[in-house]
Amino acid sequence: MTILTICTIIAAILYLGSGMAIIGSMKGEGSGASSLIRWPVLAGLVMQGYALHGEMFGEGAVNFGFGFGFAMSEMFFFAVIILLIETWIHRLHGQFGIVLIAAAVGTLSPLLFTGQVIPSVEWTTIFRWHLLLAIAAYAFLMIAFVHAVLMALINRRLKSPAVGETSKFLDSMPALVVMERIFFRIVVVGFLFITLTLIVGALATQEAKGVYFLFDHKTILTWLAWVFFGILLAGRRVAGWRARTALNWFWAGFVVFVVAYFGYSFIQELVR
Repeated sequence: MTILTICTIIAAILYLGSGMAIIGSMKGEGSGASSLIRWPVLAGLVMQGYALHGEMFGEGAVNFGFGFGFAMSEMFFFAVIILLIETWIHRLHGQFGIVLIAAAVGTLSPLLFTGQVIPSVEWTTIFRWHLLLAIAAYAFLMIAFVHAVLMALINRRLKSPAVGETSKFLDSMPALVVMERIFFRIVVVGFLFITLTLIVGALATQEAKGVYFLFDHKTILTWLAWVFFGILLAGRRVAGWRARTALNWFWAGFVVFVVAYFGYSFIQELVR
């Protein structure tokens, strides 16, 4: 077992423990987790970042390609950073706990799905920016996904009140109107990153292939997801879409966006 593998496992343990501690502390309205939890999360980020850099960047090649494992780990790395920064502005919240538990699994994914090796000469500046923007877009939309799930649960609970640990956890979340406002802000940022990903991706494709647009599944599905999210934001702006209508459009865009890359890459990894 290498030092990089050990760092990866330690990071996953730190994320898992921190996430469970945050969720366990959510006992109802006004409850909250200790601010000290931020420090093991920060330590996990350092460990994960060190392991990712060491595993990905070999001599003369980059062990990332479009591999499922490293992309999943990078996405959660960005997501944890974004939410950790947010917790220093606001309080720790249950959504962060859920993302941390998911990040524990995502952090381990490079150990199972190693991806492909790409010669470093193929990693042009434009391609690097394209990849960075794409991962950032996935990170923001993953946060929006967790937010959307929580909104759906809160909305269902308002219609059918229940008592239990889940109910107490939901009571600790902000009001639905506040969560909805935050949700659309996250989606707007994710949409901007998708837009930049498509623009820079077109430039990277032109640089490598001599054309701006390739009619492959990844490009077509990404544009389709962009259309779905654009309709969602336009509907919110023009028609004031809320609750189920807004979430349905988000689910559609999110599923298409995930399938555009992660779904296909996951299948490729399985059949390799």
